[in-house]
Amino acid sequence: MLTETLYTVNEAAAELRLSPWTLWDHMKKGLLIRTKVAGKTFLRESELQKLIVDKVNAKPRVNRQKKAKGEVR
Repeated sequence: MLTETLYTVNEAAAELRLSPWTLWDHMKKGLLIRTKVAGKTFLRESELQKLIVDKVNAKPRVNRQKKAKGEVR
């Protein structure tokens, strides 16, 4: 019946080395979808994969320099 591992928020946070509050915040913002079982909140393994980005696939950051006071661009 179950084909995917479910993690409690605390288990997922420990696995990802994040704060449980970070995961709750992501759920609140809709970045992660929670699964409820008997009134308890779980996260599917596939949801946790959304937070993992390989450096090879990551988009390069644009180096934005702060402008000095009074400087106009």
